[in-house]
Amino acid sequence: MQFTANATLIIEIEDIDAMCCYRDRDGYTFEDSLRFEIQLQELILSPDCIVDIEFPADIFFDPYYESEKIVQAVYHVITEIHTSSSSSKSLSIPT
Repeated sequence: MQFTANATLIIEIEDIDAMCCYRDRDGYTFEDSLRFEIQLQELILSPDCIVDIEFPADIFFDPYYESEKIVQAVYHVITEIHTSSSSSKSLSIPT
């Protein structure tokens, strides 16, 4: 995962693969897998640091990835971070 100058969190295919590995091998939810990856990568996410999230296009073409569940899980966890304290920026969550 990485941040761009415009506060976009870029989720890389390696991050998605790790989330799927935790799902398949350990039975973790995607939410728990993402929280673990955030800790593992030592990312410090303040409530207002992310205004957009970018996903690798590959996950939308391969059913193995369960892209809808992954996208929902990522937005859920990031929204938790955003709501952990009041923030002036808003995160656009696709529906």
